[in-house]
Amino acid sequence: MFPEHDCDYYLEAGRPDYDERFVHSVRHVLLRSKSPTIHKFCLKFHFRLSYSFWQRTSNSTGIWQYYDFLRSEKRMANEIGTWIQFALNKNLEVLDLSFSEHGTVGPQALYGLPKCVLSSPHLVELRLTHCTINAKKKSKLKSLKTLYLNNVVLMDQSMDYILSGCPMLEELTLQLCYGHIRVVLLNSNLKTLKFDIGWFRQRIHVSCPTLLSLDMSGAVEVLDIANVASIAEVSVNRNLIFDFDVYKDYQGIKTFLQTFTGANTLNLCSWFALVFSAWQLKNLPSPTFSCKSLHLQLDFMIWNLPGILNLLKHCPCLENLIIKITSSYNEFTSQKQLSWYHLYKFDADEYWNMVDAPVQCMIHHLKTVEVAGLVKKKFVIQFLEYLLRHSMVLKKMKIFAKKKTSKIFEYEERLLNAPKVSASAAVLFY
Repeated sequence: MFPEHDCDYYLEAGRPDYDERFVHSVRHVLLRSKSPTIHKFCLKFHFRLSYSFWQRTSNSTGIWQYYDFLRSEKRMANEIGTWIQFALNKNLEVLDLSFSEHGTVGPQALYGLPKCVLSSPHLVELRLTHCTINAKKKSKLKSLKTLYLNNVVLMDQSMDYILSGCPMLEELTLQLCYGHIRVVLLNSNLKTLKFDIGWFRQRIHVSCPTLLSLDMSGAVEVLDIANVASIAEVSVNRNLIFDFDVYKDYQGIKTFLQTFTGANTLNLCSWFALVFSAWQLKNLPSPTFSCKSLHLQLDFMIWNLPGILNLLKHCPCLENLIIKITSSYNEFTSQKQLSWYHLYKFDADEYWNMVDAPVQCMIHHLKTVEVAGLVKKKFVIQFLEYLLRHSMVLKKMKIFAKKKTSKIFEYEERLLNAPKVSASAAVLFY
């Protein structure tokens, strides 16, 4: 943080005014560096390339003023490029570049990554935020293990070119990136893949036999995942485009979930509980998972109840159930998505008493239950009582309440005195 270099001031002033003292200070430090190597180079800079885009589209200033701004921006981009090249020449291992999102307007407003970055054989970790990558040939990142891209524009086939030259890559994170995205790594070391996808993304393709952990959030219309037989942990906190009344959407989501049936740990959001509720109430077959740990983040409203039961039925080897109870508001749960519900009304207070068929995991495997968040909800307590009554090998039920109130103590007493089928089951409150 350079003194008096206030990005808000420059944003209000409407001009890309770069503090020359800051530029000279960085240049001075770099020139004085005599070390043959640099381990890490990190730059967080408010680059205002978007100003040129605004002027070009709005035509609100004279042509000579526009060229003056453009020259200033190009000069600053070249200056940044020399800093990056200087660091790379020192056998740099970690490069972290973060350019400001202030004032950006879509893909036209981002800093263009110098081509030399993708030809750096010593880089082990590369983190890029708010920039554009326009790769035209295979990268040479032969030592890279971690790649993090946040709000990055990937031009044409840039993603393919980057990944084709990263034989040692182990962790890849793509957060709200634009462009054509394919993660195809057939002969690689990739173990962890994280996606945060925006609404603008239409299709993403993933194929990686070495992948162990997949974490997805956001929204997408088409997500193709194949050749991930080694996957052990899956986290899906997202909303796919899905119509509960259309059979082809049911088939699509079922195919998507079948990709992860062999995962050891499964982490699903409340939206998926709603999907499983629809399948349960419509008597549609659900995929069976072999997971031993199931993590659910739930609103725990009435229409989630059949989905929770459906998931338990289709996790026959489940040993650990971890639930985080969130607020009942879900911005993605539209009235259209819930339009099917009125056809399947039931008494929520009696729902768990109406379940006749035994659940396999509760008979043979379920040993630990953890519940955190808004646990004082009536539906939550009724569900926990159901688990205590039917989990035959249960060892511990841990309850993490957000705040200790008289109502919480009332529920604690109710659960402590609830009938337990497992003589060794302990109910613990935190």
